[in-house]
Amino acid sequence: MSKDEKNKIYFISGVSGVGKTSTMAHLKNLLSHDFYDIRDLDERGVPDGGGLDWLKNETRYWLNVAKQNAVNNKNTIICGFANPELFREVSIPEEDMPAQLILLHASGEYLEQRLHDRHATPESIKEIERASGVTVDQFVKNNVEFAPKFRAIFEKYDFPIIDTDNRTPLDVAEIAVKIITNS
Repeated sequence: MSKDEKNKIYFISGVSGVGKTSTMAHLKNLLSHDFYDIRDLDERGVPDGGGLDWLKNETRYWLNVAKQNAVNNKNTIICGFANPELFREVSIPEEDMPAQLILLHASGEYLEQRLHDRHATPESIKEIERASGVTVDQFVKNNVEFAPKFRAIFEKYDFPIIDTDNRTPLDVAEIAVKIITNS
């Protein structure tokens, strides 16, 4: 990155089960740590039930981190749920770093299978029910039903969308890197 390029914050978004965390691990290997700070949106923890206020506060937190990173000529990449409409409420364009949201999308069948596989142990069931405030079955249903609506929101704002069905996390990360390095 040349000195005349402006740093950005990137949000790699998607509903639960699309592969954000798996993709994040590969992004850390594909992008230079000198120029990219790659983090998980909820790495500071999720309170019982999560919620909109928590999500707004975490988004604001990461926007502030991006400003700090830019001082060191670093871009910030956050992997986690970022809704373009909520983002517009929280961001302050004249103060925050330029932002690029990227959606990871998967079909309902893929999400259902992946989420049921992921939340099959008593420990994982307890944790997802604590964090989401609903049963695992309802959590899965909510994500499967919201995925196409979420895609429509990203399409409305003309943000990039990466379909994750039939792609490895490495494949998805490589596509994301192309988007990031060409933006």
